[in-house]
Amino acid sequence: MKLKSILYFLLFVLCYSCSSDDNYVPPVNSVPGNLKIEDISFVGKQVTIDWNDIEDADGDIIFYSLYIDSVLISESTESIVTRELEYNNSYNGRIIATDRKGGVSEISFDFESPKSKILFFRGIGGKLTAFDLITNEILWAVNSSNQGNYAHTVCENKIFNGVSGLDLLSGEVVFSFEKEGYYRNIITDENNIYADEINKVHCFDKNTGDLKWERSFSNIYAPLSIDKKNVFVCSRNNDYLYAINKIDGELNWSFDLDFNPTGSAPRIETNPLIVDNNIYFGDTIGRFYSVDINTGNKNWSINAGLFNSFSGSPILHDESVIVATVYGLYSYDKNTGSQNWSFNTGEYFGTSPYVYMNNVYAISSINGVGNLVSVNAGNGNENWRFVLDNRSVSSPIVYEGNIYFDDFENLYCLNAQTGELIWKKEAFVGLSSPPIIVIGNGEEVVYPSIHGLKN
Repeated sequence: MKLKSILYFLLFVLCYSCSSDDNYVPPVNSVPGNLKIEDISFVGKQVTIDWNDIEDADGDIIFYSLYIDSVLISESTESIVTRELEYNNSYNGRIIATDRKGGVSEISFDFESPKSKILFFRGIGGKLTAFDLITNEILWAVNSSNQGNYAHTVCENKIFNGVSGLDLLSGEVVFSFEKEGYYRNIITDENNIYADEINKVHCFDKNTGDLKWERSFSNIYAPLSIDKKNVFVCSRNNDYLYAINKIDGELNWSFDLDFNPTGSAPRIETNPLIVDNNIYFGDTIGRFYSVDINTGNKNWSINAGLFNSFSGSPILHDESVIVATVYGLYSYDKNTGSQNWSFNTGEYFGTSPYVYMNNVYAISSINGVGNLVSVNAGNGNENWRFVLDNRSVSSPIVYEGNIYFDDFENLYCLNAQTGELIWKKEAFVGLSSPPIIVIGNGEEVVYPSIHGLKN
């Protein structure tokens, strides 16, 4: 036993002396494998970033740190992260993988969030609501001072609520007018913002909100329209339609309505349609007009019948102008005024029609029941109708094959070709202004026919 112990001792000394050799090199820690982005996907504003699980030759646990725009978002052993980001942005991502023993691997990448698709509407109670059409959820809602049955206006990344400009995505105030007021209707061009109160039109600088000019009128009944030179105002001064120079607010021309044999006071209640060098509009006792936009001289006028009031703003379809009256829908040749067709079924049409893919969409009421009616724009034949839960004073809009409108208590989305109900959102009590849809930061805006920027 003693000899065996001695042999074991000698073997241990020999092994120890070998391991203590000055040329011994300890094992090198392996670097984690290469990172690869496998998927970046969005559901609304929520992004999911997925990357590969790295293989480590040493079998070490790998920790991942995800940075977006240099901000640490997460740090874990999971190779997938879900976070909420904002719409309409470009982002830079970076993932660092480490075994916490000195081994590091990383990757950088760029990606973009989706363009927002937001439907805006306002209720009688005053709430301006931003409804996300990607998630079908409300983004935000704020009190709005916008008055009357007018659609809101969007300029770049702002929507105007009658007092100020709000950020499209958050509803926060980002623009204020120099002159305080409660503006019913706002319209913009590349330089200015034009806003009307009941008896005045104001011009503000688009960037600063400074007042450039203002002009007084006697009762402005219709929303404003604009072209390259003029702001068009429908009033009851001495004449009825005024072309106001956009630069200085001076009068370029005015137009008086045809002689009125009824003794009733006519007026223009819907904004004109501008097509090339002509402007089209109707009055409240059944006359429809085409006027030269440069001179204010009448091209032609027609009479749709005594007190067949033109209640809806005109809209263009090919060579025709289509418009609603309290008694029906009409299509007129834009050059001659000759009637192409009429759609008269005893219904009351109190809103502006909308044309999409050779079809006209308009909201009517009969016996207290509201209907969304689809009519062929070429011949006036009815395609289909959808019965509403209530009446409506809204003008419909169409986007990506879907129709959006309301009936005081509900917001509807229908298939534009078939009239099939896609969804109905309740609890929007008191809807009072036509909806608009804004894509991205205002790169594309879908306005109803009642809005001057529909042109």
